[in-house]
Amino acid sequence: MSDDKRIVPWIDANEFSNVARHVSSMEVCELDMARKAIEVWLCRMPASKIPRSIVCTYELLNGYLERSSQSMALALMRFVSLVSSESQDRERPSFALPILSLARKAGLPSWLADLRNDVAHGTMPSTDVLESAFWWSLRYLGDFWMLNVKYHEERMIELGNMLKSYSSMICSYLERLLQGEEIAMQSDLIEAFTSRLSPLCLLYVTDHVCYHGCDLLASGCALGDIVEIQAKNLKPLLSFLQSYKLLNELVMQFILGLEDDDSSFMDIRLSWCVGWVKAISHKSGGTILCDYVDKLVIDWRLAFNHVLNCVCDKFEELVVALLSTRDPPVSDEKLEMIKSHINVFYGYGISNVHEDIRTGPQPRSQWNLSKSLSWSEKPLGALMNLRNNLYSLTFISAQDASTSGQHKRVPAHDTEGGRQIC
Repeated sequence: MSDDKRIVPWIDANEFSNVARHVSSMEVCELDMARKAIEVWLCRMPASKIPRSIVCTYELLNGYLERSSQSMALALMRFVSLVSSESQDRERPSFALPILSLARKAGLPSWLADLRNDVAHGTMPSTDVLESAFWWSLRYLGDFWMLNVKYHEERMIELGNMLKSYSSMICSYLERLLQGEEIAMQSDLIEAFTSRLSPLCLLYVTDHVCYHGCDLLASGCALGDIVEIQAKNLKPLLSFLQSYKLLNELVMQFILGLEDDDSSFMDIRLSWCVGWVKAISHKSGGTILCDYVDKLVIDWRLAFNHVLNCVCDKFEELVVALLSTRDPPVSDEKLEMIKSHINVFYGYGISNVHEDIRTGPQPRSQWNLSKSLSWSEKPLGALMNLRNNLYSLTFISAQDASTSGQHKRVPAHDTEGGRQIC
């Protein structure tokens, strides 16, 4: 299997297959979905980097869905020109051949080439002819889509078979290494770790190491000693990854696999992450991992973002260690401030504010409220003075009180109490 790499605008083979299925449909809604997906692709990459068949598909769908004869005619003219001249541009770009011969070579019918010439010279075909040409062109482009879908399916099957063979080979190699055997890297293993499946191979390494660490932990080995024991046995593999500049990807696989989980598997992974990050920050020390961190650089932003997204209280040591590896380094003052924010987030050393309010000394209120609601029954114009924490009433005459019942249009007779109101 060749290992050539090419950047494409679609996310994966499934997205390409979905668009191909929409293109082969006769439903307008599915054709519109295909057009919108290809439009996103054209935003991700320039049209010159995308296959001509995809660009032609977008032009045809755009003209058809606009329900405009001019748009459809221009799309068909562009389709014939691009498809016909593809082989010429690749083989003899400096020569110009008649469009009819180029179209015949590309498998296009002569009437479609004549339609292209008519549009180019200002003659507008009928709507029925344009629609027939559109559906024929879409079926022609459908071969491109279906062939690539078939290729992707075959490719995925091939990659799946390779991955199975790589996983069994890597697991058996790691098992022997972790048992204390010194085994040199074989050619098959070198091919596995240097292929495009390298991230998955490194993922197998991290998972197998963590499972082996769980066995050591169950046998009574201390959690703080497991990383040193395993790293000592994995020396041939770590040296190989260091020489091929793959060690940073291994460290990232350890970090990106972290989750907020209380299992022993995650505890082993966290121990490896802390060990690697501390070794990178110190560059020298008592751990065996310090022997492999020379010129080792990890994607700090990606690692720190992942740790913050799945953060829990046991990740505190890893967060602080990651902050110490930042380049440029964080100042001591800012580092202490970040640590204090982390402690607030975890709830360390923070007292319960509600308990302090409830149990602490109560401040003296500036306003002393009445214990009853009898104030609402008092006649207007009465003054309430606070004496010995009791309210006493002092009445003033209606002549001097602007709030008297006479001025507030209150009835002069209390119907309920049977008394006169001043």
